[in-house]
Amino acid sequence: MTKNKIFGFWTGTYLCTVLIGVALSAVYVNLEESVYYWDYAAYFNMFNQQGALMVESPFKWLSQLSISIATEDYGVAILVPLMPFHIVFGGSRLSFVFGIVAVYLVPAVLFIGRISYLEATSETPSRSWIAVWSAAFLYTPFWAPTLRGMPDVAGCLALTAATYFLWKSKFLTREPVLSAMSVGACLWLAFMLRRWYAYAAIGITVSAALLGLRQIARDRDLPAFRNAALGGACVFFLIAATALNFQLPLIGKILGTSYGDLYSGYRTNFVTQLGEIGSRLSYLNWALIIAGLYFSVVRRNGFALFCAMASVLTFLIFIRTQDPERHHSLPIFLWLFPAYAQAIVSIVSAPTLKSRWSTAAMAAFAGLAFLGTFFPAGRQLLSPVGFVFAREATLPLHLDNLPEYKRLIDDLIGRMGPQDRFSVFASGPVMSDALLFGMKPDLFTYVGWICQVDSRDRFQPDALKSRYVVVTDRPVTHLQPGAQICVTIPNQYIFEGKGIGAAYKRIAQYQLSGGVNGYLYEQMRPVSKAEIDALYAEFRKKYPDWATPQW
Repeated sequence: MTKNKIFGFWTGTYLCTVLIGVALSAVYVNLEESVYYWDYAAYFNMFNQQGALMVESPFKWLSQLSISIATEDYGVAILVPLMPFHIVFGGSRLSFVFGIVAVYLVPAVLFIGRISYLEATSETPSRSWIAVWSAAFLYTPFWAPTLRGMPDVAGCLALTAATYFLWKSKFLTREPVLSAMSVGACLWLAFMLRRWYAYAAIGITVSAALLGLRQIARDRDLPAFRNAALGGACVFFLIAATALNFQLPLIGKILGTSYGDLYSGYRTNFVTQLGEIGSRLSYLNWALIIAGLYFSVVRRNGFALFCAMASVLTFLIFIRTQDPERHHSLPIFLWLFPAYAQAIVSIVSAPTLKSRWSTAAMAAFAGLAFLGTFFPAGRQLLSPVGFVFAREATLPLHLDNLPEYKRLIDDLIGRMGPQDRFSVFASGPVMSDALLFGMKPDLFTYVGWICQVDSRDRFQPDALKSRYVVVTDRPVTHLQPGAQICVTIPNQYIFEGKGIGAAYKRIAQYQLSGGVNGYLYEQMRPVSKAEIDALYAEFRKKYPDWATPQW
């Protein structure tokens, strides 16, 4: 192919892929109720804030962007390439998801898909690329956080580039300085976009170092060792210099924080963590990945094995801090895809199979996995063959009994005066303060903040000064049992009318989603010092260092 034909081919492929992605996103978003909260709303809200600020005051926007990169855990740099979508299409949810798909997901899909295909194939029918493209595009781990409104797939694009440069330079033994600069820039970019990608950066660099040293030791190649050492030093220098130059306050905060302690409430045991990762792909997907690893050994596909090693190391490193959520597991599944692609290429190119039919079968399996993972109708229709879709569903956000939530909001707005506050002793997808002000932004200024996660927040006693509180029966939490007693114990006391609950009177009841009952209480008198002491005595049974506040 000429350069013009190659450019035209990839431009056409990109545009077609984006159009299909937008269509799937539109169907998904239209099935959702526009009730977004926590991570599902965080970047969506910032998308609208940043878009409005950029139009109103470009220089102020640039200044805020610089401050965000330097100091914030949830930096807004990841949204910069999405700003044209806000300007052209507005601040709708679809515009936001469309931007993530077009700017980040599709390029990452085409990049990892093409590299995996080239490393897996030798003399195979050209139709195997269609099968690999279908599998990459419909790879559910890429879509799960994206459809939830999290742009973290951006880091996959940077990580794929870093992986490519490491592999093509034979782990920095060829053109070490130039390759190292490319690798370092990509790894820092992933970290700058989302700081938790630091775990993935460690996983890929350790994998490259181990495999590179193994190759050097086997060949007894001293010049290659010198090149690799020089390249490694350049990678470290570039990442350190760039991070310290642009993100010094954030780096200082990270070095001074014990994230293992801070996020202990988000961490379960190894078996549960392994089960969570396993539930994000179908049994059929896992079977193909395992087969792909076998074929990679047989066919000496070192790239797939290198990526698989990075995937495993990233998982083992990350789970020391917390369980990997949908967005955290992106690099883990990114580096499993080359093995998946190897299996697909091996099946499609098998001489006993007609490539046309085997290609169609691979594309159909990927499509069924996508349909069953993300759409209620697809999941119900395919339930007899549940092995084709992921056990962890990522269905459009939905609340049962939505009018009841609106009635609760109306009651709060109707009863509260300008100085009143309300607190919600619940923290989950059925009920939380974020859910309520996500539905009615006017409520934000009236929220009396509570503790959501014991290890991160501790109990906020000022919540007991709010005039109104919302509690539930059963207690609503989103972490493992015992990680949110700062929610469950006050909820129980108020619901049962004992301890601090004696200061409140129930004034309304609501039937919430999932069969949960919600209750609105009004504080009839201040909570007493003795009641606070009793509450903290209960807290100290698990957290002895929680001191009773001045009251």
